Amino acid sequence: MPIYYMDFKTTAHEILIGGQTFTVLSVTNFDELYERLLAKGLQHEDVADERIPYWAELWPSAVGLATHLVKNRSLVEGKTVLEIGGGLGLPALVAASLSAEVTATDYLQDAVDFARKNAEINHITNIDFKTFDWRKAEGYERFDILLASDVAYERSQFEHLQNAFTHLVKPGGLILLSEPNRYIAEPFINSLIKTGYSMEKYAYDVEVKGIKSKVSVYEIKTLKGV
Repeated sequence: MPIYYMDFKTTAHEILIGGQTFTVLSVTNFDELYERLLAKGLQHEDVADERIPYWAELWPSAVGLATHLVKNRSLVEGKTVLEIGGGLGLPALVAASLSAEVTATDYLQDAVDFARKNAEINHITNIDFKTFDWRKAEGYERFDILLASDVAYERSQFEHLQNAFTHLVKPGGLILLSEPNRYIAEPFINSLIKTGYSMEKYAYDVEVKGIKSKVSVYEIKTLKGV
């Protein structure tokens, strides 16, 4: 029998990270969600804004970032942490399990609700859940650490993303960006270096739903004077 949550057909993933198992509920009827979006018509706000339900999947980049956090727990222990575009929330869950003060966000309410459910499943309580559009980052609270998993996949959003990095992280803070080595992300990452950010790159082999992938995680240090 399929398991339903909020009228979505779901499956539970058991993800072993650093000796601890995290359970992540994801949606299995992604195609149905996409069809629901298109059925709203081209002029609908959700369609025009391309609110494709990518949040419903557990992506390799989330597992890679979560793995990096466990291997480098001192990065987030005792720090304020914001995850943007968090989807199902795995990196936020892991950061919270490492004694960080975490705010998990996505701009779609369904994603935020699923992330909250995943926190409940894993008995993690030190997370604040909010809807937030990182394209409108000016004036938002700043954090010690910013988690950004698989957000650099559209050129049209790169300017917004760099603006988010500027406004959401404290001076001297750290951005942890993970992505599956997409060619399209290279210009954005290179632009950060040219702007003055410093970074270290780490590589991880991850497996999601039996499929093995390579994920890069970037530790991006912000400008102290920004």
